[in-house]
Amino acid sequence: CTIRWCGSFRACAATALAIVLAAVEVGTMPSASAETGIPIVQARPDTGSRIRRARMKLYIPAEKPFAELTADERAQFRAQFAGLADADEPAYPARGLKPVAEELVFALADGKIGKGRLFLTVKVDEKGDPVSVTVYETPDSRTSKEAAAVLMKTRFKPGMCGGKPCPSEFPFSVRLEDE
Repeated sequence: CTIRWCGSFRACAATALAIVLAAVEVGTMPSASAETGIPIVQARPDTGSRIRRARMKLYIPAEKPFAELTADERAQFRAQFAGLADADEPAYPARGLKPVAEELVFALADGKIGKGRLFLTVKVDEKGDPVSVTVYETPDSRTSKEAAAVLMKTRFKPGMCGGKPCPSEFPFSVRLEDE
């Protein structure tokens, strides 16, 4: 069994993007108060200083592994998937989103960072290994390349279909804003 949103991979991804964008418009995405913000700090301080200053903040919707999410957080995440049976689960980072976000923050610490929304999907096989990443929205090419590299190194809890591991997709969405 494969968790399917629709007929083809491209159509699935387009449907996922449409669902997320529609959710943002009607306000069903987690509120800013439910988000976790992680500062992106300079890799090296400015010349003449010892202080590494925060440059931006990266916001993620939740930080725990899937099993530790609250019922509301699980429901909000599952709402991104059309036709997902009650017993089925989508793929999710094995250690949760916080370690993924922290690794991305480290990768972005040195260099230019664009502001805005980053939205990618990761195709995950039945063993929990990432297969590919598709970028749909990005503040700049460097940010999406770093995020794709981090996500391809991430271990995932595989999707579950009828109680058995199956291939699935994981939508990764973060906001990058000035501190």
